[in-house]
Amino acid sequence: MSYDVVNNRAIIDGANGPYGKNVQGANYGRNAAVNHFGYINDFAHKSMAQPDVFTKEHSPEEMMAELDKLANEPMPPINFLLRYAQKAKTLGESFKEALLGFSFEEMGKKTAITVEEADAPFHAEAYKDIDAKLTTKAFDVNNDGKIDISEQAVSTVIADVLSKDDNLSAVDKNLKKADGSYTNDGENKMMAFCNEKNLEAASKIVKNIHKELKLDEAMEKFEENLPA
Repeated sequence: MSYDVVNNRAIIDGANGPYGKNVQGANYGRNAAVNHFGYINDFAHKSMAQPDVFTKEHSPEEMMAELDKLANEPMPPINFLLRYAQKAKTLGESFKEALLGFSFEEMGKKTAITVEEADAPFHAEAYKDIDAKLTTKAFDVNNDGKIDISEQAVSTVIADVLSKDDNLSAVDKNLKKADGSYTNDGENKMMAFCNEKNLEAASKIVKNIHKELKLDEAMEKFEENLPA
């Protein structure tokens, strides 16, 4: 399993995974992203019945067996803590390497995708009932119609800070609270930056964080040693 469960909370980190054991830097972030995908896939799989069972070709006993299986299947906890970088006192080079490694893996091993590609998940059923137009435009720092890994990284940092602080309008002033981890609560709060009605204010905060952490420079170094 790609995560541990402690006190009904999923603990996901990058210490171990497909990119090695007890790793640091970019591989820590990459492991964390893969393990997060494992958690999400596990959650989706264990909460979904096999639709082929519920047809005329199957007996009521088979249908009940499938329902019993779902009822007894240990579901992953909704609450999680995701550590995408090793905890450090400062947001230095190792932190940024892990942060960008996490973004790189999240984005399908690409260094950039279009805003349209980044927005695609918002059209899924899971977001259908949200009474807001969602977009990643606020994270397009240089307004080139793309989200690169340095810009994607800002969303992770925002989720991190908002896991410790509720002040949406002062995330860029509270970066010292980032510790390389975020929770489902912080991730949910970060979605406010994807609400189109908040675009102007969100864009300003995103640009401030991107500049403060010098993520352009960090991305250049990351790309020089681009992982396979």
